[in-house]
Amino acid sequence: MILLKPLVLYSTIGGNTEKVAREIASELDCQCVKIAEGFDSSTLDLNNFDMVFVGIGNYWGNPNADLLNYLKEMNLKNSRQFALFLTRFGRGKSDKDVFDKIKMAVEAKGQVMLDNFYECFGEGRTAFWSGLGRLIGHDARGHPNAEELSAARKWAKELIKPA
Repeated sequence: MILLKPLVLYSTIGGNTEKVAREIASELDCQCVKIAEGFDSSTLDLNNFDMVFVGIGNYWGNPNADLLNYLKEMNLKNSRQFALFLTRFGRGKSDKDVFDKIKMAVEAKGQVMLDNFYECFGEGRTAFWSGLGRLIGHDARGHPNAEELSAARKWAKELIKPA
């Protein structure tokens, strides 16, 4: 039985995606790397990993630019599997928009993007966003919660299981 060697990459603004990223990395006992402005890509060789979990926030249907640009610039010798997890504040189908943008960047580099992505709510970054959410009937306070973090752990563990 050969297990995949995983890595968790993520970007975050308010910390919601980081919570999920750390849970997944803890479950898989793997490295967890934050991609932010100024990240030195030479410090990380993705060729050392078989499965890359990509965590990102959903900002009105757009992924974090730092991580998206990192994915667009990565150079891999062989094909790897990528899996997306995301946190979001709102409703609608903007999660699919984010998935499509990440998938396009990954597949343009000859990599494999799994269609099975994980998503959960994230708490609004400011009192304004939290207040707006409550006003429109979407109270995201306390998210991601323990149940969502547990589900993320389970999702990730299932993806690295051998067939």
